[in-house]
Amino acid sequence: MVKKDNEVIEAVCDAEIRAAYASLLASDALLKAHRMRRLFRYLMDQALEGGRGNVSEYTIGIEVFDRRPEDFISEDPAIRVQVGRLRHRLAAYYTERAVSGDVEISIPVGRLTPVFRRIVRPEPPVKQDDRLLVQPIRYLTERTEGQAFASGLYEELINQLFSSFGDVFVREEAASGDAAPGTPRRLIEGSMRVDAERIRTSIRLVDYSLRRITWAQNFDRSVQFGIREQEELAASICHALREVVSM
Repeated sequence: MVKKDNEVIEAVCDAEIRAAYASLLASDALLKAHRMRRLFRYLMDQALEGGRGNVSEYTIGIEVFDRRPEDFISEDPAIRVQVGRLRHRLAAYYTERAVSGDVEISIPVGRLTPVFRRIVRPEPPVKQDDRLLVQPIRYLTERTEGQAFASGLYEELINQLFSSFGDVFVREEAASGDAAPGTPRRLIEGSMRVDAERIRTSIRLVDYSLRRITWAQNFDRSVQFGIREQEELAASICHALREVVSM
């Protein structure tokens, strides 16, 4: 196995080469190009039969293009042109159709014999999922009026987060363990406590890819349970999250 230009080049066996050869012969790249097809077959047959050292412009001219030995000149530009066209036709074929793991047949510049290789291209890095998953705010106090306030704050927070970030997900149950496939990597979770003087809302940003809390902040307010207070508190939380999430 050889690494070159961020690609892993693996050795290929004779059966794989023959399969790639057959696929090319049956493809549109060579099906109707009769002279090029004949040239390709000659070069491949020589390579597969171990006759690489016997391939020359002379043998190509005689055996492929029906030149007479007595008329053959030392350098025939027509043969070089045909080899060059075949080289480009093969390169275009693999550019358009090849997938990782395929066996590639090519004719390097300056050579008349094909070479074979299978290139396994590394998978592109997975783009981090920057969407947000917002959990319901857990109410941790016995005062019943605070429970309705926590539920209303959650609804208001979702609306404001959607306006700010655009792609927000919700889930009823608190997350535990690893995130399921397709789950946004960033989780917003919160809780609320109420005493005689204040409402404390604790918000945390959890990053599953790092397996840790990346940000946390408390938001304290006086004990008032109206819609206006929900809007103002949600706006403060959303503003704080915008500064953290955009970093």
